[in-house]
Amino acid sequence: MLFRYYFFKEGSRLYEVADLISYFNANPYIDVMNKNESEKVAHYFNPSLEFSCDFVIASKSSVPNIERLDPKYVEVNLKVEFQVLLPTYDVDLILNMVEDICKMFNFYVYNEVFEDVSPFKRSLMLKAYDIVKLAYKNKYPMEIASYFRLDKDSLNKVYDYTQQRSIIVDLLKTDNVCVPTIAYYAVDGKRKVYTAIEINSNEPFVFPIFVDIVHVLDTNMYISSEELYEHTKKCFHSIESSLNGLYYTTSKEMKKITKVLHKTNFSPLILELKKVEFNKVLDI
Repeated sequence: MLFRYYFFKEGSRLYEVADLISYFNANPYIDVMNKNESEKVAHYFNPSLEFSCDFVIASKSSVPNIERLDPKYVEVNLKVEFQVLLPTYDVDLILNMVEDICKMFNFYVYNEVFEDVSPFKRSLMLKAYDIVKLAYKNKYPMEIASYFRLDKDSLNKVYDYTQQRSIIVDLLKTDNVCVPTIAYYAVDGKRKVYTAIEINSNEPFVFPIFVDIVHVLDTNMYISSEELYEHTKKCFHSIESSLNGLYYTTSKEMKKITKVLHKTNFSPLILELKKVEFNKVLDI
């Protein structure tokens, strides 16, 4: 199911479409294409977080129940649409683009949950999305059961780290430090997801200590990240970032960590974990 925000303008639907196309073309993650004779689509795809949305420029109105809206606002035949189950973090990134467009052209926005057309208000727009997403969850519980769940705050941290990962790679590349991606693990029959980094016992690495588990690949050990950090925190340096809880170790200090990994009797994880795909995790 697609969720949509529609764009309106006060008093007139006229605006410089060429300027809007230029805005889309300036974004390296957007491809502009002609869907058919009456629709042009600006398709956005975020490669880090693997989600997309479409800005659709059409030749006629597609707003449902438009007759009940304040007539001083005129639809400009532009909408943005995306899957209703996207994590709210993703929608917030989409709203960054929506806000840009509203500022450029003095646009207003509308969704069916709104009472009427509204100026851009991020909190209102996210609330409308959350209402529709929750209603969808309640209507289609079997579909939701096929996904896994991570609470919104934890998922936001994972996504922040994922977005910043390329920057951290550049920052530490001269030190040959591994910047691991964050993996998801779950237990059979449960929707709850555990976050993890996957490392090798002799390779310096970045440690986002907000993850649940450290999976040491070459020894197939699963260790509580909190417990590992307690035993090794003197070996790590903090990373200057807007995201709290990021640390890394050098090659010299990694030798000490390797000894800890081989000699410490860590508390066994009693869960039988299986790896979960990135796009199978929701925040509901």
